Amino acid sequence: MDTHEGSGSAAADVDPGDAPPDDGDGFGGDAEEGAGQRARHYSTGKLTVAQARIVDGWRRQLTVPDRRRWHTENYRPPASSSDCIAAAVVDMLDRAEPDHLAVIGYAARLREEIAVERGRSFPSLSVVSFYLPADYAARAETLLAAAHAHHVDVLDQVRERVRAELPGAPVAQQAIRMLGILVEMGVPSRVYRLPVGTLARYAITRWARRAPVTVVAAAVAHGRQHHEQMHRARRDMGVGDVRS
Repeated sequence: MDTHEGSGSAAADVDPGDAPPDDGDGFGGDAEEGAGQRARHYSTGKLTVAQARIVDGWRRQLTVPDRRRWHTENYRPPASSSDCIAAAVVDMLDRAEPDHLAVIGYAARLREEIAVERGRSFPSLSVVSFYLPADYAARAETLLAAAHAHHVDVLDQVRERVRAELPGAPVAQQAIRMLGILVEMGVPSRVYRLPVGTLARYAITRWARRAPVTVVAAAVAHGRQHHEQMHRARRDMGVGDVRS
């Protein structure tokens, strides 16, 4: 029934928030969005085993050459796993933006799943950095801030309800009643300030059944729409258009 800022505690392990740019998965200079707006860099935070396997599948697809489709030097798609995740987040915000309680509930389930998996061996890819265009970054951060405020409001409302139902009752009795109501509502009793990485993991799970080739195509389209420069040369992605 308290508010946790997600800093310097177990919550920070689950939702670490923004991380320094990762040159292995980021694209540095592509942060420019034009008109003085800059893309925002984020980290997914620790992926679950299932999510890591999904993203690994996307990365494998990024290494598959297609002479007819990708007009790059090595015939591989001009995108990275960062683009795959950004495309998934943008698609979710445009087509299926979750409501506040959905975000709160998903974050709680994610914390529980990672807690169960803690100590097990994760696949090689457990954290991914990505960029969001400035307008989508603002939308994502606004959604998370609103979800946090809604969570606080719900707890306050339930607390007042319990006090009205059990005036003068011992604090322990009121706490048990409050927890019971929250369980019925499916609302966690503890508030966490969620980073954008929470939405990224939500979006990865949402695209879990989407074919990797479809995800990569969406990532390339996302890059063409939002990047002002092509990616740097990397072994797992194509390098610019070399023919018209």
